[in-house]
Amino acid sequence: MAPKKQRLVFTDLQRRTLIAIFKENKRPSKEMQHTISQQLGLELSTVSNFFMNARRRCVDRWHDDHGTSPGQPGTSTSTFSKA
Repeated sequence: MAPKKQRLVFTDLQRRTLIAIFKENKRPSKEMQHTISQQLGLELSTVSNFFMNARRRCVDRWHDDHGTSPGQPGTSTSTFSKA
């Protein structure tokens, strides 16, 4: 069995830069991601994964904040049933 690949930990500069870009643009183009990867010395796939995960965390956080309290409109799936 091949040894497990070491998990990449972003440097402070890389993390702050990626977060700042994410706040401005949730879905940068492949060209922009390529430029970011070159500037920060990261793989394109790493930058791509960061944005994918950041979007997911953003949705999860919104869901956690707004989806758990009762009485919120749109949280009940029974509204859409045909019964």
